[in-house]
Amino acid sequence: MLSYEDVKQKPKTLMAMTSLKASEFEELLVSFAATWAEETGRNLTKGGRPPIIASMADRLLFILFYLKTYPLQEVIAHLFGMSQPQANFTIHLLSRVLNKTLEARGHKPARLTEEMLSRLEQEARQDLGIDGTERRINRPVNDLGQRIHYSGKKNATL
Repeated sequence: MLSYEDVKQKPKTLMAMTSLKASEFEELLVSFAATWAEETGRNLTKGGRPPIIASMADRLLFILFYLKTYPLQEVIAHLFGMSQPQANFTIHLLSRVLNKTLEARGHKPARLTEEMLSRLEQEARQDLGIDGTERRINRPVNDLGQRIHYSGKKNATL
Protein backbone atom coordinates (compact mmCIF):
# COMPACT_ATOMS: atom_id res chain seq x y z
CA MET A 1 0.00 0.00 0.00
CA LEU A 2 1.28 3.46 -0.89
CA SER A 3 1.90 5.84 1.99
CA TYR A 4 3.38 9.29 2.43
CA GLU A 5 5.90 7.94 4.95
CA ASP A 6 7.42 5.76 2.22
CA VAL A 7 7.46 8.48 -0.42
CA LYS A 8 8.59 11.54 1.56
CA GLN A 9 12.18 10.28 1.70
CA LYS A 10 12.24 10.01 -2.11
CA PRO A 11 11.98 13.55 -3.50
CA LYS A 12 11.91 12.49 -7.16
CA THR A 13 9.15 9.97 -6.53
CA LEU A 14 7.09 12.48 -4.54
CA MET A 15 7.52 15.05 -7.30
CA ALA A 16 6.50 12.49 -9.94
CA MET A 17 3.43 11.47 -7.96
CA THR A 18 2.18 14.89 -6.81
CA SER A 19 4.16 17.66 -8.58
CA LEU A 20 5.10 18.96 -5.11
CA LYS A 21 8.31 19.07 -3.10
CA ALA A 22 8.15 17.68 0.44
CA SER A 23 8.09 21.20 1.95
CA GLU A 24 5.22 22.22 -0.36
CA PHE A 25 3.35 19.02 0.46
CA GLU A 26 3.74 19.61 4.22
CA GLU A 27 2.54 23.22 3.87
CA LEU A 28 -0.53 22.14 1.89
CA LEU A 29 -1.15 19.33 4.38
CA VAL A 30 -1.76 21.81 7.23
CA SER A 31 -4.49 23.60 5.26
CA PHE A 32 -5.89 20.32 3.93
CA ALA A 33 -6.26 18.92 7.47
CA ALA A 34 -8.04 22.08 8.63
CA THR A 35 -10.44 21.96 5.69
CA TRP A 36 -11.04 18.24 6.30
CA ALA A 37 -12.07 18.99 9.89
CA GLU A 38 -14.45 21.75 8.74
CA GLU A 39 -15.94 19.81 5.84
CA THR A 40 -16.42 16.39 7.33
CA GLY A 41 -16.84 17.27 11.00
CA ARG A 42 -15.50 13.82 11.77
CA ASN A 43 -13.87 13.18 15.09
CA LEU A 44 -11.98 9.94 14.71
CA THR A 45 -11.76 9.39 18.48
CA LYS A 46 -15.54 8.98 18.88
CA GLY A 47 -15.74 5.55 17.32
CA GLY A 48 -17.61 4.47 14.24
CA ARG A 49 -16.22 2.87 11.15
CA PRO A 50 -12.45 3.34 10.78
CA PRO A 51 -11.47 5.53 7.82
CA ILE A 52 -10.31 3.83 4.63
CA ILE A 53 -7.14 5.93 4.60
CA ALA A 54 -6.14 6.62 8.19
CA SER A 55 -3.50 9.34 7.93
CA MET A 56 -4.22 12.83 6.65
CA ALA A 57 -0.92 12.84 4.72
CA ASP A 58 -1.96 9.62 2.95
CA ARG A 59 -5.33 11.19 2.06
CA LEU A 60 -3.59 14.18 0.49
CA LEU A 61 -1.15 11.88 -1.31
CA PHE A 62 -4.08 9.81 -2.59
CA ILE A 63 -5.96 12.73 -4.15
CA LEU A 64 -2.88 14.50 -5.53
CA PHE A 65 -1.61 11.26 -7.05
CA TYR A 66 -5.02 10.57 -8.56
CA LEU A 67 -5.35 14.07 -10.04
CA LYS A 68 -1.81 14.05 -11.42
CA THR A 69 -1.86 10.61 -13.06
CA TYR A 70 -5.58 9.77 -13.46
CA PRO A 71 -5.16 6.01 -13.05
CA LEU A 72 -8.17 3.74 -13.35
CA GLN A 73 -10.08 3.59 -10.09
CA GLU A 74 -9.36 -0.12 -9.91
CA VAL A 75 -5.62 0.63 -10.07
CA ILE A 76 -5.60 3.36 -7.40
CA ALA A 77 -7.81 1.18 -5.22
CA HIS A 78 -5.24 -1.61 -5.41
CA LEU A 79 -2.34 0.77 -4.69
CA PHE A 80 -4.05 2.15 -1.58
CA GLY A 81 -5.55 -1.11 -0.33
CA MET A 82 -9.26 -0.58 -0.92
CA SER A 83 -12.06 -1.62 -3.24
CA GLN A 84 -13.01 0.26 -6.41
CA PRO A 85 -16.28 1.62 -4.91
CA GLN A 86 -14.32 2.84 -1.88
CA ALA A 87 -11.82 4.52 -4.23
CA ASN A 88 -14.66 6.24 -6.07
CA PHE A 89 -16.18 7.52 -2.83
CA THR A 90 -12.75 8.66 -1.56
CA ILE A 91 -11.95 10.48 -4.80
CA HIS A 92 -15.16 12.49 -4.64
CA LEU A 93 -14.80 13.30 -0.94
CA LEU A 94 -11.14 14.29 -1.11
CA SER A 95 -11.60 16.27 -4.34
CA ARG A 96 -14.16 18.43 -2.58
CA VAL A 97 -11.84 18.95 0.39
CA LEU A 98 -8.86 19.75 -1.84
CA ASN A 99 -10.87 22.24 -3.92
CA LYS A 100 -11.98 24.09 -0.79
CA THR A 101 -8.41 24.03 0.53
CA LEU A 102 -7.03 25.52 -2.68
CA GLU A 103 -9.80 28.10 -2.78
CA ALA A 104 -9.04 29.19 0.80
CA ARG A 105 -5.34 29.52 -0.08
CA GLY A 106 -6.11 31.52 -3.23
CA HIS A 107 -4.79 28.80 -5.55
CA LYS A 108 -7.99 27.57 -7.12
CA PRO A 109 -7.89 27.72 -10.93
CA ALA A 110 -9.99 30.37 -12.63
CA ARG A 111 -13.12 28.98 -14.27
CA LEU A 112 -14.80 32.12 -15.58
CA THR A 113 -13.73 33.44 -18.96
CA GLU A 114 -13.27 37.04 -17.78
CA GLU A 115 -11.23 35.96 -14.78
CA MET A 116 -9.08 33.67 -16.92
CA LEU A 117 -8.47 36.39 -19.50
CA SER A 118 -7.43 38.89 -16.83
CA ARG A 119 -4.97 36.35 -15.40
CA LEU A 120 -3.56 35.64 -18.84
CA GLU A 121 -3.01 39.36 -19.46
CA GLN A 122 -0.79 39.48 -16.38
CA GLU A 123 1.30 36.48 -17.50
CA ALA A 124 4.47 36.78 -19.56
CA ARG A 125 4.09 35.96 -23.26
CA GLN A 126 4.95 32.36 -24.16
CA ASP A 127 5.23 30.31 -27.31
CA LEU A 128 2.59 27.60 -27.41
CA GLY A 129 2.26 24.46 -29.46
CA ILE A 130 -0.95 22.56 -29.99
CA ASP A 131 -0.76 18.84 -30.48
CA GLY A 132 -3.12 17.56 -33.14
CA THR A 133 -4.42 14.23 -34.33
CA GLU A 134 -4.10 13.09 -37.91
CA ARG A 135 -7.47 12.40 -39.49
CA ARG A 136 -8.34 10.50 -42.63
CA ILE A 137 -9.37 12.38 -45.76
CA ASN A 138 -10.91 11.09 -48.96
CA ARG A 139 -8.20 10.24 -51.44
CA PRO A 140 -8.03 12.75 -54.30
CA VAL A 141 -8.65 11.37 -57.77
CA ASN A 142 -6.02 13.35 -59.69
CA ASP A 143 -2.27 12.69 -59.49
CA LEU A 144 -1.30 16.14 -58.15
CA GLY A 145 -3.87 15.96 -55.34
CA GLN A 146 -2.63 12.52 -54.36
CA ARG A 147 0.98 13.76 -54.09
CA ILE A 148 -0.01 16.79 -52.00
CA HIS A 149 -2.03 14.76 -49.48
CA TYR A 150 0.24 11.70 -49.25
CA SER A 151 1.43 11.32 -45.62
CA GLY A 152 4.12 8.73 -46.27
CA LYS A 153 2.15 5.96 -44.58
CA LYS A 154 1.56 2.87 -46.65
CA ASN A 155 -1.43 1.36 -44.84
CA ALA A 156 -4.15 2.62 -42.56
CA THR A 157 -4.22 1.01 -39.12
CA LEU A 158 -7.72 0.45 -37.82
